[in-house]
Amino acid sequence: MRIPLAMLAMSLMASAFLNGEGIKGGYNAFRYYMENYAYLIVAFVGGLNYKKINLDKHWFYPVVVVCILGILEFISKSNIVFPLICKAFPYYDGYYDLTNAVTASRTYRSRIFLTTTHPTAFGSILCCALMFFTCRMKSLSLPRNKMWLIWGSLCLLICLSGSRTAVVCAMMGLGLYVFMKVGIRARIMILVLVGFMMAAILPRAIEEFSVEGQGSSMSMREEQLLFSYLHFVKSPIYGNGVRYISKYVMERDTYNDRVVDSSIGGLESVIFFQLIDYGLIGLVSYILLFLFAFIYFFRRRRFTHAQAGLLITCCFFVFACLSGEIGGNNSFAYMLMGYCMGASRREEEDENDETREIEKSPDDEESETEALSA
Repeated sequence: MRIPLAMLAMSLMASAFLNGEGIKGGYNAFRYYMENYAYLIVAFVGGLNYKKINLDKHWFYPVVVVCILGILEFISKSNIVFPLICKAFPYYDGYYDLTNAVTASRTYRSRIFLTTTHPTAFGSILCCALMFFTCRMKSLSLPRNKMWLIWGSLCLLICLSGSRTAVVCAMMGLGLYVFMKVGIRARIMILVLVGFMMAAILPRAIEEFSVEGQGSSMSMREEQLLFSYLHFVKSPIYGNGVRYISKYVMERDTYNDRVVDSSIGGLESVIFFQLIDYGLIGLVSYILLFLFAFIYFFRRRRFTHAQAGLLITCCFFVFACLSGEIGGNNSFAYMLMGYCMGASRREEEDENDETREIEKSPDDEESETEALSA
């Protein structure tokens, strides 16, 4: 993982200095790196000590509380927690009018976002949490009814978030989990079944995404792609500069998070951001980060933490390509990826230590005894 992390750091610095931003640009690049990829590095260290942290054992009460608040928000079409958090600070300059009911629901779709900035960010975080918990369920000492209550609550919250991308990624991750657990014949049957389902569902999905005025649409994505290409050709190798889009091209959207243009709605894919701000070097480095993470987890897939990391890596990469990085969901994903990396590394080391002890022959023990007595 040192290779893609180093490449990302170099691409950020190159984007800053080669665009004439100087020391200030270098500082912004360093800060951007720490605000994103440092979560992965720090969580890796925490994963090496996962037995002391016991992250798996502290899920029940937080998930149940979040589920209750999410259901209340869905029923009342009003967010209770978000205004209380904002009012606790002396200065609030957000989009929502805190004197009225704060809601992200629309006439065509009910959505909840609880304490995040956007329902899509909420769905992404829940999707990653669901992948982690699904792989670690059998290793928990919780009663079975509590484990299934947590799992069901996470699934329910993903649906209530109203994020279609989160639902699709969650289904993909659960499908991959089942695919890893069954035999070769069952895998062939699953692949055939998925092929038929894709043939039946894909036209309906395209038709759904083509509806104007109900969230993201195909025409909007095409306009965003053309917009990105026009800015990409200005500096295709190292990009236009750190946070170039948000500083010079677009303004923040109504959720005070993503940058938006009135004609195209916004840039919802991380690929667009990478190409415009950091060029081909930045995009390749970003893809290599997830590719190397996938290889890292795949080689250790016999461990449950590695299985969780594998699903999180796949789901979040697809999510970022479809809906982008929004509201800190990438920080949460990197944190879980780093934790799973460290934990699976520790599990592998423990397994190797046990193997060496088992393979230690009686002759070796006798020779050690004779050497000590001599």
